[in-house]
Order: sequence, then C-alpha cells, then structure tokens
Amino acid sequence: MTREEIIRRFVCAPSRVAVVGASPKPERPVNGVMEYLKGKGFSLFPVNPAYAGRDIHGVPCVGSLEDVPRPVDVVALFVSAEQQEDVLAALVRLPFKPVVWMQPGAENAEAERNLRAQDYDVVSGECLMAVSKARCMS
Repeated sequence: MTREEIIRRFVCAPSRVAVVGASPKPERPVNGVMEYLKGKGFSLFPVNPAYAGRDIHGVPCVGSLEDVPRPVDVVALFVSAEQQEDVLAALVRLPFKPVVWMQPGAENAEAERNLRAQDYDVVSGECLMAVSKARCMS
C-alpha cells in the first residue's frame, strides 16, 4: 500500500489504532495525539505495561499488543527504537498485519527494513495528528 493510500484509508477516515507507549500524563505528546484522534472518531487501544489496567482517555490500557481485544488497522509506535524489541516481537505474532506507524522519535531503520521484508506497510517519522491536520478535511 502506498503512503497516500495509508493516509486516505487510515488517517483521513477513523480507524482502529493501537497506541504503543500510551500515557495518561497530559504533558506527554502521545496524550495529545490520542485526544485529537479520539475527537476525530478513531477507536484507540492504549498499550503500555506501566499503565496496564488503567483507563487512558476512557479506554482500558493493556500491557502488550497481544492483549489488544480486537484487530487494529494501525500500530502507532510512541516508543524509542531501544524500547521496541518486545513490541516488535509481539507485532509479528499477531494473526493480522496492521500498518506500522513510527512517530517522530520512534524511527527505527533496521526494524522498518525487517517489517517491510515481511510485507508490513510502514510509515516512519511522521506524526499521525500532524498528517491528519495537514491532509484531511475536518
């Protein structure tokens, strides 16, 4: 799928997004992105073992991608490359292949190459919220 198709299907239309590195802390950029996406009608699935069992933006947070209760369209990574090993291992065990969206600060060239080699679609170094605001009609 091209970047343009990904944006049209999953950013400009509400989709199901697993947010890896979700945080209830308002000062964290991920919190603002989640608030924006929720306001646009996206179904969010917060993933962060530090907050598993807590609600973030009214949705229960889970500890791993494998604990997300249903398939998602996009896995948005808000964790640095150094913190991605377990997340990427869980990702490839999922019975479906979501788009992997590496937010700014979550870029990981090696993981991106490996994922693309396994037929995952990857967007790297762009913010979901910024792309939505720039490219999608409100």
